[in-house]
Amino acid sequence: MITLSFYGAAGTVTGSKNLLTVNGKKVLVDCGMFQGAKWLRKRNWVPMPFEPSEIEAVILTHAHVDHIGYLPRLVNGGFKGKVYATPPTIELARILLMDSARIQEEDAEYRNRKKATSHPEALPLFTTSDARAASERFAPLTFNRWRQLDDKIKFRYHPAGHIVGAASVEVRADDGSRKTSILFSGDVGRYSVPLVREPVRPPETDYLVVESTYGGEVHEPQDIFYELARLLDEVIANRSILLIPAFAVGRTQQITYAVNVLIRQGRIPSIPIHVDSPMAVRATDIYRRFPSYHGINRKELTRKANVLYGDNVKLHRKRKSSKKLNRLRGPAVIISASGMMTGGRILHHLINRLPDPGTTLLIVGFMAEGTIGRKIHDGAPMVYIHKMPVEVKARVVKLMGLSGHADSFELMHWLEPLNKGPRRVFVTHGEMSRSEAMARQLKETRGWNTHIPALDETVEL
Repeated sequence: MITLSFYGAAGTVTGSKNLLTVNGKKVLVDCGMFQGAKWLRKRNWVPMPFEPSEIEAVILTHAHVDHIGYLPRLVNGGFKGKVYATPPTIELARILLMDSARIQEEDAEYRNRKKATSHPEALPLFTTSDARAASERFAPLTFNRWRQLDDKIKFRYHPAGHIVGAASVEVRADDGSRKTSILFSGDVGRYSVPLVREPVRPPETDYLVVESTYGGEVHEPQDIFYELARLLDEVIANRSILLIPAFAVGRTQQITYAVNVLIRQGRIPSIPIHVDSPMAVRATDIYRRFPSYHGINRKELTRKANVLYGDNVKLHRKRKSSKKLNRLRGPAVIISASGMMTGGRILHHLINRLPDPGTTLLIVGFMAEGTIGRKIHDGAPMVYIHKMPVEVKARVVKLMGLSGHADSFELMHWLEPLNKGPRRVFVTHGEMSRSEAMARQLKETRGWNTHIPALDETVEL
């Protein structure tokens, strides 16, 4: 018997966990942390719906926290198997997990010191020791190579775009009476955007698990370089600050690259870029080490002509250096994580800069429901940060052309080569309205049998 259970990213965009069971053998595709709304974050703390020690292996699609952030809890709970990922994903995941643990430890210490917690004691979801233990389970696998887990399950990776090392996962399962294939899309990237490999043609499959972050929505056509140049011209003319909350992996490197390209082409004057995220600094080094996994020519990554660094890029590793940015005057760009404004150094920049009408806040990616980023995106005049009210007087600008997720049109374009429709399509990784729109579009235009799984639902394949 073959079953598939959805323990995350069902009716929501976070906490990706897909449990494939073949005659009792269990494999987990992604092991993400829930983010966003409080009811979702609480799920990180409840007992797992499966026994970690029974999981044979974990297969990761890419290194974002909503796909890897629960690994330390899984290992702490008794998981002893291997965690498979592409080489860049492994390198990124190691630093992301350690950074996430450090931020949680610091936030817990801050809340306890300030008595800003409703619990007897604020605790981190996992510690740096847990993150270190999880990092020891990694095993690399490059694109297009089959890995046989046992006589029942094998899998291989296909490039998915999105961020460096991101993959879709093709799984072949055999329960003794029949063979079947399942394709997990992972997060599908966009076409023709800076620094990202385009997703490759998906293989034919019996079952498809597809993301729907932007289901039913089409990104407004934007010339990213033109829009960014126009915005930076205004920032330079006004001698103001452009504050950009951005994922440390992917978006930070895209923005730095795009700004430096504009400067080198003479389209804008040189402007300081302050990367205020130790994790982003380390992630940029990984981009430099794995050029075949993204879209930058090796010549552009040499020390003399590095489009990801440059003399105008200031890297802030230490907290003391970060605090000095509170007094920074423009024109300048500050890029800080986290991208959805759920934690990290960006929160302190928001406290300092949001009440200033002279600040421009640039939103460049998806903001999950319940996050500070989503509230600002939707026009909230005030947000609470560390339980303190912060007025939003800064100018808020959206540039969705830098989004890492394919929109509805691009997802349909990616799926177009599938001549034989899957037996069933499971639409996941989207808020319910987005998943419903994606499921409806697949059914109406392709005639595919679609289903939107509920959290904790198990289906037999």
